[in-house]
Amino acid sequence: MKDPLVRFSVAIGGELLRRFDRYREKHRYPNRSEAVRGLMTAALVEEVIDREESEAMGVVTLVYDHHAGRIAERLTELQHGHLDQVVTTTHVHLDANRCLEVILLRGPVSQVRVLADNLIGSKGVETGRLVLTAASPVAGSGSSPAPADGDAQHAHDHEHVDEDTLGHHGHEQEHSHRISRGAGARRLRGKRKPARP
Repeated sequence: MKDPLVRFSVAIGGELLRRFDRYREKHRYPNRSEAVRGLMTAALVEEVIDREESEAMGVVTLVYDHHAGRIAERLTELQHGHLDQVVTTTHVHLDANRCLEVILLRGPVSQVRVLADNLIGSKGVETGRLVLTAASPVAGSGSSPAPADGDAQHAHDHEHVDEDTLGHHGHEQEHSHRISRGAGARRLRGKRKPARP
């Protein structure tokens, strides 16, 4: 059951209010209440991911030249060594040489950061970035957080590809670790905003 909404007032004016209204319009919030709610949630997420032991989701994006010595193999080996943290990997060919890999990680913030740093710091990676968010709702969802260990109620189905299914660069194009959590499963949700005209 969701908590009831509570109305409260905020006294604000001048340049701060004008900038806030520009922010609200730029980010397509329908009203000030939604914008305040969004900023509050973002602040609470930041507080969660500042704690090393907090359960987090991390999105790592990597761009690399697949011709650079064994880079794809090294990245795959790193992921195989952390099956409890790697949720899924998507691989996209940007051009004849360069690849984009997006890797979704889950685990304590400290472990997610270490694995992300190892992936991003791999020899041959041109550019990499980690974006973190809280794995459980920070407030206002009406649901209880997932178990801290994250592994208590899920099965790991990991598929391997053989030589006949490899992409034209000699490595798999998509690599997944599927997680099913049963009846209590929750999907990661992002706030949908109206499309721009």
